[in-house]
Order: sequence, then C-alpha cells, then structure tokens
Amino acid sequence: MAIKTFGYSASLPNSAFWGGVPYYANVGYRTTMPEKGKVLSIKLKLARYSDSDVPIVWGVIWNRSTGAKIVQSTNSQSPTNTFSSASTLVTYTFDFPETEIQAGTSLWIGYGKVSNQNPRALYFGKRTSMSGHNIDSNDVSQSAPASTFSVGETFTNEALWVEVTYKTGGQVKVWDGSAQVAKPAKVWNGSSWGEKPVKAWDGSSWNESND
Repeated sequence: MAIKTFGYSASLPNSAFWGGVPYYANVGYRTTMPEKGKVLSIKLKLARYSDSDVPIVWGVIWNRSTGAKIVQSTNSQSPTNTFSSASTLVTYTFDFPETEIQAGTSLWIGYGKVSNQNPRALYFGKRTSMSGHNIDSNDVSQSAPASTFSVGETFTNEALWVEVTYKTGGQVKVWDGSAQVAKPAKVWNGSSWGEKPVKAWDGSSWNESND
C-alpha cells in the first residue's frame, strides 16, 4: 500500500472568491483520478466572510462524466478564520470513508455547503492565470451538497487549491480468528515496521498491486 496525493496545491492561493445565499453552493476543480485508489481526505483553503458568519461545508467528489456525487466527507466543518486577504485562508482537511475510485475517472473535487441560510458566507482559495485549469460552480439553494453537479459558472484558467490524499496498492489478508481481514504489508527498516506497497511480477517488471 502507498499513500499518494494529487490535485492542485503546488502554490498557495493568490486569490479567493466568496458566496452567500445561494451563491457558489457547489464548487469543483476539474481533474482525473490518476490511478485506482481509495480517497482518504481532501484539503481546501477556506475562510468565513465575516466574524458573524458560520459556514457549514463538506468536502465532495463528483463524477464529471455523469454529474453524480461519488462521495462526501464524513463530517462538515465551519471555518472560524475571517477573510481579509488570501494569506488569511486556512487549510481544512475533510476525511472520507476510503471510497475507491477507478483510474481515469473524470472528477470534480471541491466542496458543497449550506447555501439556503444566512449568515453562512464562505470564501474559497484559488490560483489565477493557471492555463489549462478550470473550476466549475453553481448557485443553488441547498442544505447539503448536491447529489448531482450541474455547471452554472466556470473560472477558466484558474485552479481551486485542493489536495487529495488517497491510498493505492493491494494488501495482504490475515486471519483474525473469525474472518480474513485485509492488512497492509510491513517491512522492518532497522528501527520500526513501515508500510510498503504489495507488488506483483508481470514477467518483465514489478508493478504495484492494486487489488
């Protein structure tokens, strides 16, 4: 098993955008699942609009081919940092229930928020002048992330600051006394046991197992 990341987090946000009721209810960064894996979490740069705002927001992944929601974070969060500039955005981590996504799946990765109540205005961090990157959003009244994403507005050549953490690679199975349970393979490095990916020989090279 190996832990990996993708998305756009190479540079800190140089811009941010905000929405109250019902604006920017769902926001997604266009990307593709690089390989078969189980999503563990995503990170976003967020802030509240004012000291009186209490945003309620979830991390969400949608299928960009069908619009269907694949999964949302196990819990919502409410940013408590008030926006004044991009530097005041804070990184929030949204944990996921290890949902497996196939390699090459076209995705929107971002957030869905409560957008039918005031005061819950939310800022999201992004990078401008990012050729080839796009952020899609919509303005809908909702109490939870949309089950189907439909594009209302596009930020062309801009990247939502988002980092996806996922795990890939097969595991070994161990009998726990009543059932076979998947466990990560571990290797002794001289001082501790560290997790390592399971690999299989295909006749010419060792490839990371993804089963």
